[in-house]
Amino acid sequence: MPPPAHLKGQIRVLIARHRRILAAVCAGIATLLILSLVVESADTTALAPTDARPSRQLKTGEVAVPILLADAKLAAGVDPGDLVDLVELSELSPASVIAEKARILSKGSHGSSFSASEAQLLVVAVQESDALLVAAAGAAESLTLVMQSAGN
Repeated sequence: MPPPAHLKGQIRVLIARHRRILAAVCAGIATLLILSLVVESADTTALAPTDARPSRQLKTGEVAVPILLADAKLAAGVDPGDLVDLVELSELSPASVIAEKARILSKGSHGSSFSASEAQLLVVAVQESDALLVAAAGAAESLTLVMQSAGN
């Protein structure tokens, strides 16, 4: 049963009288939510050991390339150190392998609750000759992975 009309009027008057306070409370809550997201992401990066940086894990002839993997569930299936083939997907041409035996260096977090994208950031080590293709495809979120066995 809806509230009586006089009660609705009293609520409207109460909100109108205290609208600035209500707006300040809403703004404060929004600020706290945003700060909690920033602090949480800063805490996880601060805990990483310094020699876990991707640049220190590179072998001769390799470069580190950040890629956005559109399927966050697929990205959850790989860990740093895993070897994968990077496959570029295109609507205009057949899928093609653009980097073989790319090594996963690190995983970032997927899109935040404020982001429309569910992309997962991965940093991979690839040969210098493959870096440009991988970077372009990774930025366009047109990559998928083929996982290699541990013995390869």
